[in-house]
Amino acid sequence: MQMQSESVMNMSENAVEVGATEARWSAPPHTYCKVNVDASWEGGSKLAGLGVVVRDSNAVCLGSSCKTRLAASAIEAEAHAALNGVHLAAQMGISHVVFESDSKELVQSVKGHIQKSRWTIFPILAAIQRACSGFSSYSWNWVHRGANKAADAAASHARRRMCDEVWESSLPSFLVFVLQADGLPCPPTM
Repeated sequence: MQMQSESVMNMSENAVEVGATEARWSAPPHTYCKVNVDASWEGGSKLAGLGVVVRDSNAVCLGSSCKTRLAASAIEAEAHAALNGVHLAAQMGISHVVFESDSKELVQSVKGHIQKSRWTIFPILAAIQRACSGFSSYSWNWVHRGANKAADAAASHARRRMCDEVWESSLPSFLVFVLQADGLPCPPTM
């Protein structure tokens, strides 16, 4: 989905879209699962929160994770979030996957020649490519921030809590509210 609009920065440095409808999460094709990944990074402390949300073609949330780690840059944090998403999908036994991130640089790096990416994330990108080879089919897509709200909420939660959590049977309330805003039944069935 491409959106053309004027972008205005607010005080928290988040882009606000002017004159465009907000992007929303959309379900993957039948038999596929969608894995949204995102990172929340604080430059001063180098602390990163990594968020992953897995949903099926019926928009049912199958699981999610929040993890924290140190990262030297925002793109390194995004790459670690992507690797966590790949690992979670593999652990769940998913074979057909659509991965989504709101980091254009990350998606271009994973889809393109990793040799042309920032050298600091080369080992993470190589690990992502190795791990993806285990799926029957997969793709990487860039999405607008509005279509990645659940993963963003998980990443922000992880950075605030500074602890790792994985949910597969019941979701925390902060994530239920974001999923409900994406149009899912609340509470979602697992």
